[in-house]
Amino acid sequence: MKVLFVWTGVTSYMVDCWREFAKRKYADSRIFIVRHSSGREIEAEKLFSGLDVHMIDDGTPIDLGSWIPDTVFAVGWRSKSVRKLVGSQNLQGVPKICCFDMPWRWRLRCICARWVLARYLARFNAAFVPGESAARYAKWLGFTRIYTGLFSLDTNRFPHRCASCGFLYLGRHVPEKRIDLLVRAYTRYRELGGSWNLDIYGGEKFIQPSDVPSLYANHACLVLASSFDPWPLVILEATASGLRVISSDRCGNVDELGARKVKYADTEAMARAMLDAEHGCFQPAGRGTAEKYDCRKWVDRVVGICNAVTGNKNDD
Repeated sequence: MKVLFVWTGVTSYMVDCWREFAKRKYADSRIFIVRHSSGREIEAEKLFSGLDVHMIDDGTPIDLGSWIPDTVFAVGWRSKSVRKLVGSQNLQGVPKICCFDMPWRWRLRCICARWVLARYLARFNAAFVPGESAARYAKWLGFTRIYTGLFSLDTNRFPHRCASCGFLYLGRHVPEKRIDLLVRAYTRYRELGGSWNLDIYGGEKFIQPSDVPSLYANHACLVLASSFDPWPLVILEATASGLRVISSDRCGNVDELGARKVKYADTEAMARAMLDAEHGCFQPAGRGTAEKYDCRKWVDRVVGICNAVTGNKNDD
């Protein structure tokens, strides 16, 4: 089974998934990663040992030589390199899967994409998305074959162990994460009599990926107040670690991963949810929920997609 993965940017959880795929006895995969302008991918190169990975600048043609994949998984529609690859005559007839996390939103740009991207998206055989919110958008874009479960991680990296108290925010310090609302909700929570601390990581408190599991182990509840968050992996990590999770309804996986959902920007509701977490009024979703998104299950999904679009059958 020859599979080409073309990604824009790289994260450790995708490397875990690709490495797990490479373990299958019939797997023959190549990976091209289009660099982001941040340059952080360079730091990730040490993670690629044992994988056939090529990092390129956007706009650089993807050269496969004489190697022709059976299936292509390509991220989105913004990268010039991805668009060139998808339209390549050399890959005409090769099934292609469009991977993206964009959820359905009532935005003019999202609505018009159905027609603006129509010719490009018609080259794909299916869509592969994280969950139901993005699946709804995939349907709007015209896909009839849609698979969920795009984002997964190695749950073995996150022992199901957490502390008895303490709130955690882990993520980028960007406007859409609405850390200001989180702080406001926490202030109100303390006014209501709450006693747990809130630790915020991801900005000046940068943490290495290898240290993330111990960070979860020292807290009891993850809290997100995001205004836009298609499918935050931190909810999955926290769930795998046994934490309770409180999340705004703008996070795409809040329902699928069993988090305590609050209406976006309702700081009073979030404060009271935090108080409920301290008092044990709701429980963590459980390890079983997270294991549905383990990287080994991801490989099974990818193999199933390949078999479906090519009409082949491969057994491990």
